[in-house]
Amino acid sequence: MAELTWDVWVVIALGLAAGGLTKGITGLGLPGVAVPIMASFLGVEHAVMIMLFPTLITNGWLVWRLRDCYREVPELRRVVLMGFPGVGVGAAILYLASDQFLATVLSVWIFAYLALRFFRPELRLSPQARRRFAFPVGFASGTLQGSTGICAPVIVPYVDALGISPRTYVFTFAAVFMSLSFSHLSILWIARAYPLEQLMESLLAVIPAMIFVPIGSWLRQYLPSSIFGRMIRVFLFVMAIRLFYTAWIS
Repeated sequence: MAELTWDVWVVIALGLAAGGLTKGITGLGLPGVAVPIMASFLGVEHAVMIMLFPTLITNGWLVWRLRDCYREVPELRRVVLMGFPGVGVGAAILYLASDQFLATVLSVWIFAYLALRFFRPELRLSPQARRRFAFPVGFASGTLQGSTGICAPVIVPYVDALGISPRTYVFTFAAVFMSLSFSHLSILWIARAYPLEQLMESLLAVIPAMIFVPIGSWLRQYLPSSIFGRMIRVFLFVMAIRLFYTAWIS
């Protein structure tokens, strides 16, 4: 593996700074923002490998910082519990389904949800529905994480329909992403598919991410809940467009 030059490290730092800022504000966006920036210089696989430790550690920091929100989402244990086997199933699906099929399913799912939110903005899941959907949402999130590298298209609509506060939004996303990242990292470690050079690069990449995630967290307190909700839906819309474009145009 070629040693990364200083200008590539600058690009990595800028991508992680932008992703970390978005992550701190919304609880989303660290891999979604940073990976495309880094991938143009390093390739997708290398960029994803670098993101493993920043994703794990920044989400762990957010979970600890917002741990008082845990009682507001009692279904979280069910979601996380079913995410672990989902990651294993997703890894198997990756070899059976085409990238085009996976990206298309994800984008259609998001568009359908956004249409539902547009026509039914008051939509909220009842306590019974929250518990009933927790297991399948957790399993589907893990499956998508293992097969596509992302789980936001499933977990974000579920959390968005809970009607919780912005702090609890961020805590819930962080807890799910942390658990799935740990599972993914463990699988790579057991399979010895994580080269030492990339491990060290990933650990170094934690620094810029951890500088900007707290800044985003500080900015979040000045955002009204209505603006926060719109930011989440804009993020979903952009993700759906990108998935569809990747599947059928690029």
